Amino acid sequence: MDNAVLLERAKLLLSQGRTNDAINAVKTLLQQEPENDTALSIYARCLFDKKDFTKGIEIVLNAIRIDPENSYYFYLLGFGYYRTDKNFAAIDNLSKAISMSPRRAEYYGMLSLVYIDDKKFETGLQKANEGLAVDAENITCLNARSTALNKLKRTDDAIETMQNALSKDPENEFTHITIGWNLLEKGKHKEAIKHFREALRIDPDNENARTGLKQSLKSKIPPYKWMLQYSFWMNNKGKTARRVFPIALLIGVRIVAGALSSNDTTEMIGLAIIGLYLLFVITSWIINPIANFFLLFHRDGKYALTVTEKYSAIGSVSSILLGLLLLGVGFLMRNDKLLNEFMVASISCFAMSVPLGQLKYPLSWKNYSTSNKVCMVLASLGICTLIFAFIYLPIAMVTGILFFALFVLRNWISVFR
Repeated sequence: MDNAVLLERAKLLLSQGRTNDAINAVKTLLQQEPENDTALSIYARCLFDKKDFTKGIEIVLNAIRIDPENSYYFYLLGFGYYRTDKNFAAIDNLSKAISMSPRRAEYYGMLSLVYIDDKKFETGLQKANEGLAVDAENITCLNARSTALNKLKRTDDAIETMQNALSKDPENEFTHITIGWNLLEKGKHKEAIKHFREALRIDPDNENARTGLKQSLKSKIPPYKWMLQYSFWMNNKGKTARRVFPIALLIGVRIVAGALSSNDTTEMIGLAIIGLYLLFVITSWIINPIANFFLLFHRDGKYALTVTEKYSAIGSVSSILLGLLLLGVGFLMRNDKLLNEFMVASISCFAMSVPLGQLKYPLSWKNYSTSNKVCMVLASLGICTLIFAFIYLPIAMVTGILFFALFVLRNWISVFR
């Protein structure tokens, strides 16, 4: 087959979402013409579609080596860096693409999204507006503009931009997803559900839309909705705030509660503040698997959940229920000697619900991150504590202390990531 025909075939297959077929076509072309930079750029796009951003970036760099004057290749490189959380490199390459081709509105839209991801909302809005000055109907710029306005609390302008984007292209799943997330951030989960469902109707395989739908459905549960709003608020503050705030909150609670507890008349208020803080922390640990458990019985949610989300939800909720059962049995038996065993066993179940709710499935020691390995160790220590609580209590106390020490260490390390 002629190389030009192969190239067009690869483009067509990619546009149709047949990524694997497009890869086969472009590989055939590259075997005959390995220095074809256009074919390399198509191959990179295919890899990006398959979430293989590291290899895709490598392919784009090869295309740039062959044709360093092609602005589109720098745009692709910027996109690859953006999706691998290398925003500084993304901004550098997207700015280079714009300097080479200042009349490409899409470049401004992508640069705007990177700045928004970097919490530089004013700059993101500026770049989106610059892109719209080039092409007033560019969907990426319109979506970026609405997101930036939403982050800047300019709600009326954001809604107007959303409506404008939808009027330009009502069948654009990216627009529906952007509107959905903007609405969800405003606490309007019912309206957000409609847009995420519409995005999935247009593109049933869109993971961003599926994630948004799950978050919207789980927001029907008030505690989850509150925690999600807190998460949005924290994310908008940037990395420094996310690291400092938990420490500042803990110190603040200790100071205020300590001051109130020193006085007999305000002692109960101090204890209440500590109790509310502990409830907030514990809820943040277990609310996600509990909400996922409820989605197992929802007509849409059960299909949106991944294997990991299903099994982690079942594991975490089962551990909590077992803990409640053991606690109830321990008190009903009215046996002081056995009460300690049942108390230790029930506490181990409650504690074990946290790592069980964060485990990745199918279970594997090699295929996941260090964090997942720690969860597996914690779950194992929890099971040992549960078993030895009824066999030999001193061993259960040792494994319980090891669990607690590792649990605290893991949570404090996660704050500084």
